[in-house]
Amino acid sequence: MIALQSNAADQRGAADLGLLPPKDLALCFGGGDFVKIGRKLLRRLVDWCGLLPSERVLDVGCGAGRAAVPLTSYLSDHGRYEGFDTYPFGVNWCREHITPAFPNFRFQTADVFNALYNPFGTVRARDFRFPYADDSFDLAILNSVFTHMLPEDVVGYAAELGRVLDQGGRAYVTWFLLDDETRGLVAATGGTLRFAHRFGACHLENPDDPEEAVGYERSFAFKVLEGAGLRVRGAYPGSWCGRRADNYQDVVVVEAAR
Repeated sequence: MIALQSNAADQRGAADLGLLPPKDLALCFGGGDFVKIGRKLLRRLVDWCGLLPSERVLDVGCGAGRAAVPLTSYLSDHGRYEGFDTYPFGVNWCREHITPAFPNFRFQTADVFNALYNPFGTVRARDFRFPYADDSFDLAILNSVFTHMLPEDVVGYAAELGRVLDQGGRAYVTWFLLDDETRGLVAATGGTLRFAHRFGACHLENPDDPEEAVGYERSFAFKVLEGAGLRVRGAYPGSWCGRRADNYQDVVVVEAAR
């Protein structure tokens, strides 16, 4: 296990300064203990992805700063964080509270259509180009992003992910992955999700709200990642299907293959 130590040993992060979103805003992005969950995510980014304090981080679907808040106490002044989300209220809170205290943390709203978070968005996710140059980041976070996206959108985002990651760049990507093992576990335990509705290349939990929770065959997910120039370097199965695991969603760590 790698020690959580920034280049600035005495660096106080956003949580230390009381910069935490109001509970009703945090609840929009999954609820739970905001600080505890964020710290656990940081632990995984360091242990599973090898995140260094000086690296450039992209947070796709940054929400109200669940990843950004703990990262403020870890990234050094040489590091950089960029986050974007379709939900303007989360982005606005981060811009108003985190960026003034940590200028190397920046946030922006993406004009991407989402039935829940941005119903007036004008761009489909499959057509959205991340607003960053090629080879701009050392690490990307897609936490609970592909679990709410349909296949064409996943393919588009994966391609963009491959474009913006620098050589040797890694990404922490969560999924609901389906295979014989997960189906067996769901049948035996009931799990928390069943994904009983086939919808083209994916499986839905609720066909009336397709993006509520989306599952993918493991082989399909890995093929999409590989097609985007991303090599799988680690997989950490989740507990959603009834498996005993510390993480709820399945986590796949990938690396830019070029």
